[in-house]
Amino acid sequence: MSSLGEEKRRLRAEIRARRAALAPEERKRLSRIICRKLTASELFRRARTIFFFASFGTEVETFPALGEALLRGQRVALPRTLLRERRLVFHRVFTLGELVPGPYGIPEPPRQNPVVSPEEADLILVPGLAFDRRGYRLGYGGGFYDRFLAGLSAPRVALAFSFQILPAVPHEAHDLRVDVIVTERDLIVISGGVSG
Repeated sequence: MSSLGEEKRRLRAEIRARRAALAPEERKRLSRIICRKLTASELFRRARTIFFFASFGTEVETFPALGEALLRGQRVALPRTLLRERRLVFHRVFTLGELVPGPYGIPEPPRQNPVVSPEEADLILVPGLAFDRRGYRLGYGGGFYDRFLAGLSAPRVALAFSFQILPAVPHEAHDLRVDVIVTERDLIVISGGVSG
């Protein structure tokens, strides 16, 4: 394994351990703060179609923001993972109750729900394990989001606990950056063309 690959592997394990060490009540509390910051942002309020991800395990919980978007009448889409094709397809979601477990146990929309074209997204929420203030992201290693985001112009927003923000994230030339990172402490705007 290359030294970059080794560094990514080490960081993934370290951040997973730090997230796992958060008490469930504290994770819920911080997630609510993060979701409030997100839904209060101009970027979120202006968006008609939002591509969410369903939080899983020890991630920042996205469901408070997802529920808020549905209540506001915004168009919400979530990914289905097509393992064999190694890609994501986003389907419209009408209620949280209709989600079903996907290949990794992550909640997904039913396959019969309408597909939403990536070009229709006004805002894309992107999962990850670690980020830096230049917008570089350390994903889970599958490359699903890097492939999906290539060529899309909608602002990319990451939700993270403040300890997931590192001084620098190891990256390669093809790694895509996020435009905004929302933590319980900050709303970090990276891209000059995006306002929080």
